[in-house]
Order: sequence, then structure tokens, then C-alpha cells
Amino acid sequence: MKYLNKERLNLIIALCAIFISIASFYATYLQAKAANKQVRVMTMPVVKFDQGNFDGSTQKATIIFALHNAGAGPAILKNLEFIYQNKTYPDLDTFLDGCCAKEKKKLYEAISELKKEGDSILANQSGLNTVILEQAIIPAQASIKFLTLQRTVASDPLWEKLDMLRNHIEVEACFCSPLGDCYESKGVQISSEVKHCPHNKK
Repeated sequence: MKYLNKERLNLIIALCAIFISIASFYATYLQAKAANKQVRVMTMPVVKFDQGNFDGSTQKATIIFALHNAGAGPAILKNLEFIYQNKTYPDLDTFLDGCCAKEKKKLYEAISELKKEGDSILANQSGLNTVILEQAIIPAQASIKFLTLQRTVASDPLWEKLDMLRNHIEVEACFCSPLGDCYESKGVQISSEVKHCPHNKK
């Protein structure tokens, strides 16, 4: 102990203080990292494509395309693409033109004919209802219907075509959380994190 003079003692105390500060800083860093990860998990959206051919609320045969957010936080939708028969369509209108142009044309011709006959009420009921989803916010555990088509005499050809192919459509969505974390989902796959969503894939 004869070598432990005052200077050496002060040096040991200073080194201990540095080590304690480093350990404290690292513990704080780990705690902040864990808290940040928990917040991200608590706000993570999980968007999936849902489809069906019956509307339980109206008890009528209706083709429904919807996006459902099964996650814990809201989803801000950035991009939506449709994949059918190995072809990718950048939006719903392009997809409908690609898969069902003839049937879609028949629907609008039937609607036009009904309007000419003065039956505007029936014409409106025979229409194809779609919603623009760009930048749409889907709350947690909520769904947004972006296509509905009730089965009528006018819509029957398009209804049957969509009903036949709806199980063969893949929808790829890119969306972000309010924290700015972005994710991509395709079909039934679990959402995977991406750096960012393209502003526009068209």
C-alpha cells in the first residue's frame, strides 16, 4: 500500500467515476432503445387485403374489396398495386381495365340505357362504387372498402367476372405508421419493414 499515494488514489477514483458514467450511459441507451422499440410495436400497422361476395349489412350479393388494418396503430397508405396473372397494375381502374374491360363496358352501357329510359334511381343502384385510397388513413382494427359492386341485372357480367377471379388477385400495399416507419405487405404475407414507400409507382 506504500505505492498508493494521493495522486494514484485520485487517478483510481477518476477512472472509477468514468467507468460508472459509461455504464450509466449504456444502461440509459438500452432503456431508451427498448422503450423506442416498444412504442414502434404499439403503433405498428398491419394492412391486409380482404375480399368477398356477400354484404352482411345489406344481406345482398356484393363484390367487396377492402383493406383491413389488423395492427395496433393507424396506417397511412402510400401505394397500392394489383397483381393478376403475372401482371402488375398500379391502381384499381387500370386493373379493372386489364381484367374486365368488356364487362365494365357492358355495365356502363346498361347504366346509360337506364338513364335514357328515365330510370335514374335504378341506374345509380347499378353502378360500380370505388374509393380513392391514396394517403388514406386506416385506423387500427378497422377496414376501408375501396370497391363494392352489388349484383343487379346491369352489373351481372362484371359481378360474375370479379367473383370468378377475386381469389386469384394479389394486392401489394405500402404504408407507414404515424412515427414514419414504413411497411410492405403482399397477399397473406406478414408485413415487412422498408426504408420508405415510393411516392408513386406509376
